[in-house]
Parts: sequence; structure tokens; C-alpha cells
Amino acid sequence: MSSISFGGLATGLDTAKIITQLMSLERIPQQLLQAQQQKNSSKISRYQSIGDALTSLQSIVKGLNTVTNFSVLQSTVADSSVTTATATSSATPGTHTVQVVSLAKSQRQVSTGVASDTSLTFSTGNFTVSDGTTTTTVNITEGQNSLQGIASAINSSGANVSASIINDGTNYRLVVTGKDTKNYTLDFSGLATPPVGGTGALTPTLLGVGDPTYQAGTDTQLVVDGVTMTKTSNTVTDAIQGVTLKLLKEGATTTVTVANDTEAVTKKINDFVAGYNRAITLVNAESAYNTDTKSAGVLSGDSTLRTIQGQLRSLLTATVSGATGSITSLAALGINSDSKTGLLSVDATKLSKALDDNYTDVVDYFTHNGSSMATLPANQYGIAQQFNLVLDTMVHPYIADGVTGNGSLEVRKKGLAKTNADIDKQISRMEDRVLQMQSNLQRQFSAMELMVSNLQSQGTMLINSLNASLNNN
Repeated sequence: MSSISFGGLATGLDTAKIITQLMSLERIPQQLLQAQQQKNSSKISRYQSIGDALTSLQSIVKGLNTVTNFSVLQSTVADSSVTTATATSSATPGTHTVQVVSLAKSQRQVSTGVASDTSLTFSTGNFTVSDGTTTTTVNITEGQNSLQGIASAINSSGANVSASIINDGTNYRLVVTGKDTKNYTLDFSGLATPPVGGTGALTPTLLGVGDPTYQAGTDTQLVVDGVTMTKTSNTVTDAIQGVTLKLLKEGATTTVTVANDTEAVTKKINDFVAGYNRAITLVNAESAYNTDTKSAGVLSGDSTLRTIQGQLRSLLTATVSGATGSITSLAALGINSDSKTGLLSVDATKLSKALDDNYTDVVDYFTHNGSSMATLPANQYGIAQQFNLVLDTMVHPYIADGVTGNGSLEVRKKGLAKTNADIDKQISRMEDRVLQMQSNLQRQFSAMELMVSNLQSQGTMLINSLNASLNNN
């Protein structure tokens, strides 16, 4: 329970104010430490912003460090009603003739009609679904022996067919459709036990070849560049390397052209330049010192930032050991660095010409040895992977104290956060001492007030006694 102090009643001194002022003086070292904490927190915030920009840049270069990630091919179809075509990075530029002789079809079988799809009129037992190689047995129990029950049992059996119910306006019919181009036989002879309702033995009857409802399962046939092929789907992934065809119209012919998508690659390179400029702009701003205004960035003179700045700029002139193409530097692509700011600019005309004339060399410069990204010296990788490796030394998440894989920015943030935590403990200890000093002063001033009050009382009594003696005399 806190005590109540009425300071100055005897002495006339404002002891509460005196104590407050004394405590303010005692807390000056704490305030200096708090100022240091704020400065550290500001540095952590700036490191975080720079780290976010560098991480974003790393994400961009990771999308450029392999042929699969970097190279973009586009496909065009002369007649898109015949087929569509989608090219991946494994495709090769060229033009192909595609003739769709026939489209793949799934087998379709329709049953004769029954008056109700829910009445339990069919026999129970089992039936089989077979493609001639694989046979699936489907069990039908009492209560499941309606047209809906049989369709549901087929769908849950695991057989490679699907079943549904249609209504022709008078009757309900079972429709069984293959999930591929094989032809299936449904043998209902195992439904041998009449239903409990006494309606007699009844099994579904599927209409076969010759009925207009029947459709046989057939493979697709196509001719690519004069070569006849048979496929089991209208989506063909292995006729042209790296190209997926979706066949749409049979009895028609068209051409499919695969070409380098220089526009998409140009966007990737421009995104890389923009990401680099965002990062270097932040680094420059935080490490700058303005000699005119005598003002400095929060991280001005910071050694970690100077190292990052130097590493980023050195990458701009890095070469790729082992690359033999005509593109050996970013400058050869029209990517140039400002000597003062380090910001990159792109000569669009020069970049376009490099992609048109030396596309393969551009790809190799960015992606060289991209499939072996764990064992080689850094300079033997394409420029994108070289950036990725250097950026990782800056922003790799903190693993543990002393681990070499820790990113330099993460190490600095971790160190500053630890310093702030230590300062918190130091401030707490100092505040405990200040509070103890304040409590001691309050007791001492209270004792002084009490002593002065007692002396005043004694003085008053003495004066009153002397006055009384004088009056009596």
C-alpha cells in the first residue's frame, strides 16, 4: 500500500518538486539509453526495408537462372478452330503441319428405358465392368437395386467409366461413358436374385452397336509433319517436343509455329533492372551524406551497407566463365550503370537487337550451368545465379549464432535487437535504483519535516511558557 506524503507543511519547502527534479536528473542516463534504443530500432527498420527490396530482387533473379525459368517460347496456330498449341521452354523454334484425321472419343452406352429411376425393381447380386484386360466387380444389394442405385454403385466402384441418368420424356435411361478411349463391356448376368418386391427378375439392358445412341471408344489419329500418329486423348503432349496440342476439329489441317517470345523475355529483363534500381536506391539513400545540409542517412557510414553497395555494383561487370556466346556482359545487352548513382538504364534498341540476333547467347549468359546450382564456383554460373548467390549472403534468414549462412542484414538486425533487449534490462535495473532512491528521499524529507514540526511545537510551548511567567510577574 503506497504512503501519502504531505511535504513542506513544516518547512515550507516543496519537497515533492525537489524529489521529482532530483529523480529527473537521475533518469538522464536512462533517457540516453532509450535514445540509443530508438536509433537502433530505426536502423532495424531501415535494414528491413533494404532487405525486403533485396529479397524481391532475389525472387526476380531466381526466375531467370535456368533455361526453363528464363526462356519463353510462344506458339501460334494458323487455324485455331483445328487445334490450340502451348509451348514450353523445352520446345524448339520451327513450323509444323498438323492434320487431325479423327478425334478421340469415349465409349458411350445407353440403356433401354424404365418408368422410375428410384423404384427397387432390379435384381440383386453383382455385375462386371471390363475393358478386356481389367475387370471390376460391382455389388448391388437390396435397397440399392434402382437405376439410381446402380449408377451410384458404378461411380464408386473404381471402374474407369462414369454413369448418369437421363430422361427421354417418358422413361429414365442409364448412360455409361468411358473415361478414356477404351471400349467396355458391362455384364449384368450376375444380377440373379429377384427383388423383394416381387416385380420379377430385371436387369439393365444397354443398347449396342447399330443403335444411334451408341458411340464406340476410338483413339485420335493425326499426322504431324507427314508422320501418322495415334493417341489416346485429344490433348497431345508428345507429338511436338515441348508443345501441347488440344485437337478440336477432325478432318482439317493447319500449321503450328513455335518462336522465341522476345517480348516476354524483354519484360523479364526490364523487371530485373527495375528490381535492382529499387534496391540500390534504398541503399544509396540510407548510406548517403549531404555535405551541403550536413545531414546523413540513418545508416550513413555503416560497414554492412557499404559492403552490400560494393557487391551489387561489382556484379554489374561480372563475367560468366565458360560462356562462349557473343553476350558477355550486361552492357552487351544495352544495360548500363550510372557512374554516380549506380542506377541501371536499358537501351531498348540494343536489347531488342541482342534478342533478335543472339537469343541463345542471351539465354546462356543468364542461365549458364543453371541445372548444376550447387557445386560450381560462383563465376561459372549465369549472371542471374551469380546475383542469387550474392543476394543470399545478404538476406538469408538467420539460422543460429555463428552460422556462416546467416545473411549479413539479418545478422545486423539480430545484433541490434539483442542490444535493445540488453538495454531494456539495464534501464530496468537503473529504474529500480531510482525508485529506491526516491523512496529513501521521501523518508528523509518526511523525517526532516517531522523534526522541524517537533522543534516548532517545542518552540511554541517555550514561548507560551515564558509569556505566562512574564504575565504572572
